Amino acid sequence: MKRLILIAVILALATSVFAQSGPTTPWPYIWGTAGNHVSYASPYSATGYIYDPSTYSWQHGTSTGKSYMTVTADIEMYMSMNLDATDIYFHIADDGVLFEAFVNGELCSNNGQWLFVSSELNTKDLTKLVFVQDIFGRTRQWFIDNGRPVPPDIPIEWWLKDHTDADYREGQYSQGGNAGQLWGVTWLIANGEPCCHPFTIKVVIKPAFHQDDGRYEMDPLVTCAPVL
Repeated sequence: MKRLILIAVILALATSVFAQSGPTTPWPYIWGTAGNHVSYASPYSATGYIYDPSTYSWQHGTSTGKSYMTVTADIEMYMSMNLDATDIYFHIADDGVLFEAFVNGELCSNNGQWLFVSSELNTKDLTKLVFVQDIFGRTRQWFIDNGRPVPPDIPIEWWLKDHTDADYREGQYSQGGNAGQLWGVTWLIANGEPCCHPFTIKVVIKPAFHQDDGRYEMDPLVTCAPVL
């Protein structure tokens, strides 16, 4: 037993002869940096060492730097998203009262994501298309200034189906996306699993029977926020 203990002590000396006190990393925590790369730092040199067989260690030399290595990898949270359209145009020339549009997309990430149709800090109403002007160019303000009723806005609904869904599900309103920066309708994509997930957004507008002529618009942001 004493012989085993002695050998263990000698090996410890031999493996720690160049060691500095406590490993330190030269790589700071800097998240949010694009690009893939490999970096190197902290060169090391040892000169004039003589091996002492009685202690199984290198002696008498000098060294600069540290003899141990650190291997560090920082993996960013990354995301790629594709939408086959970001402009939807409805043209209505009869008394239809229900119209649908479908936008296909794919979201890829190494973290689960919430998809948002968002208005930053609730600056836009995501439930309706707002009247802009009629076919004669008379604006919303013109109707107000002339004591005329402003044509009513058009209700809009947002639905989504990803590859894990049996049917479309309506977006749920949220004010807490991305630390409270995203306000809008949202869906958890593929139960929050990381990977590539195809999806389809269904946009439903419901103009009134004989809706007033004119242009009606909205322009929300389509983005995503990580599952935490």
